[in-house]
Amino acid sequence: MEDIRLDDSWKLTQAANGDAPVVSGTECILQDIRLEALTQEGELFYDTTYGWSLLDFLQGEDTELKRAAIDMRIRQRLSRRTYIIPGSIRTQVFFFKDTLKVQILFFMREKDTDQEYGLEVNLDRIQVEVE
Repeated sequence: MEDIRLDDSWKLTQAANGDAPVVSGTECILQDIRLEALTQEGELFYDTTYGWSLLDFLQGEDTELKRAAIDMRIRQRLSRRTYIIPGSIRTQVFFFKDTLKVQILFFMREKDTDQEYGLEVNLDRIQVEVE
């Protein structure tokens, strides 16, 4: 797996020689997961199932039902990836300073199975951010 490297603002980066640097391996996989988390399902014209559609959860109150739906959506989307061990996916959803935060941890099927990977998704009233 290989892709063009994006910066923290999801913009293309540029190498010193003017080329677009690439990212591969685990770093590429993590970049792709972050991009999918930001994407609405159906936005990618050649793969209509790509995207977590987390914007669906921006409005409304913080309820246990909403948290369970977010957890289920994330688990379903990550479980589609053959290189992620579905049983290892853990999420924690909590509310902090007007933002619903979701911490996600998982293991990948690779040589170093002791390595846990994670990301954090923040949902406020107007946007989704992935760290």
